[in-house]
Amino acid sequence: MRLKHTLPFIALIGLIFASCNNKQYASSLDIETTSISTSDSYMNNKIMLLEDTIKGLKEEVDSLTRYKKETLSGKLTFGVEVATFKPCNSDKVYWINDKTKSGRLEKLYYALVNGKEPYTPINAKVEIIDKGKEKYGFAADYDGTYEVVNVLKIHQIVEGNCK
Repeated sequence: MRLKHTLPFIALIGLIFASCNNKQYASSLDIETTSISTSDSYMNNKIMLLEDTIKGLKEEVDSLTRYKKETLSGKLTFGVEVATFKPCNSDKVYWINDKTKSGRLEKLYYALVNGKEPYTPINAKVEIIDKGKEKYGFAADYDGTYEVVNVLKIHQIVEGNCK
């Protein structure tokens, strides 16, 4: 008799547990859906960040390729807060940034003028990139700015020779 009354009770408890498990399952489905949505949002943000980075890199490459290398000969002068280049047959004087490997241009200059007066000009044939006119700093006082990327030739000035 007791078993007869117990079986429906056990069945009822089983249904209650099954119902609770389904709610828990449904709840976990909501969490997974939310996680997927959050994950999708996270991935979209990462994709947008990558696209912005790629766009920025393309712009940087474009700006770098916009400047062309030029080979020039002229007078080069270094000193305290002075780094200038005056191309042959020109009245313009340019501020220079030594972008050669390990500052090779400046080292060669000082090796060549060793023991001479400060700010001694020398002849140089260099590859440059014309960076245009600067707005600030020492470079702003000159006709423009050249980045020297390679030294082709450097020697003492011989009168009348600007090569």
